[in-house]
Amino acid sequence: MLEMDDDELCLVGLCATDGVGPAGIARLREAARNRGVPLHTLMDLPRAELEAEVGLPRAAVRAVAAMGSARSHGRSVLWRLGRAGMRVLIEGQQDYPRRLRESLGSQTPPVLFVAGDVAALHEPCVAVVGSRRPSRVARDAARKLAGEQAAGGTTVVSGGARGIDTTAHAAAASAGRTVVVPAMGVERFRWRGLSASELSDGGWCVLGQFPPQAGWRAAYALMRNRTIVALSEAVVAFEPRDTGGTWHSCVGALHMRKPLYVATASCGGARGRGLRRLVRLGAVALDPTRMPDCAEFSRLVAEYRAPLSPDQLRLFDIPEL
Repeated sequence: MLEMDDDELCLVGLCATDGVGPAGIARLREAARNRGVPLHTLMDLPRAELEAEVGLPRAAVRAVAAMGSARSHGRSVLWRLGRAGMRVLIEGQQDYPRRLRESLGSQTPPVLFVAGDVAALHEPCVAVVGSRRPSRVARDAARKLAGEQAAGGTTVVSGGARGIDTTAHAAAASAGRTVVVPAMGVERFRWRGLSASELSDGGWCVLGQFPPQAGWRAAYALMRNRTIVALSEAVVAFEPRDTGGTWHSCVGALHMRKPLYVATASCGGARGRGLRRLVRLGAVALDPTRMPDCAEFSRLVAEYRAPLSPDQLRLFDIPEL
């Protein structure tokens, strides 16, 4: 585990504390910059001042108080994760994924808790996301696409959920590399669909942006969807409805102007509506019975042109994320 200074330890401790949250951490960092003091010095302020002058929400103040010293907590988190073979990446350090900062800007997670093969984060990445209850055609198509992309040296990124996510992870891990971005802490996450032998081969990485021991939350799922898209150079969505998590990932891809492809086996119901809306907004429809190979997919990505600007997206009731 790399040596960290007091501010970095403090940041790790805050990001590993359930109840502080991204908004609270952003306020603390901004207050430290405005006052011209180190973050760890700001954390020595009385609880009342953190709430009244810094603007930290009361629940976050309670979480900070329960944590005690942020530096000591950060040090204990590093020690615990290090014993489990995990790493901590801090924004700005060499190993932190460059694409996250480029795509997320001020919403970039300041700390990542990572297990597995960190090198997978720095390879070309494609997101494969989709329905938790896919059709057999869509599942077979996702398996084929993910396996071929991984075999060709591309890291397949998804969220670890049932259905398309699990199918994509399993196919990619057996052929190359895959990254899962769970909507929970890395210490709580458990793989679905991968055997012990597949995991022992090492072609996987778990990227956590939430407190390592935190459980699943709906708000976390929305944030991790944005991270999946930001980490990837293109997004392939299988059978997205016109609402829900996969839809949210597709909207994120449109706003980040990432190449977006949609494959749906049936054009009826919510999936059909999702396909039609996304194609109208700029997605490219793929035939799930004939998925592109690596060379063809690379050509599709190179030729993709995002037709709508963020201002135009608002005309189609696509909100900012």
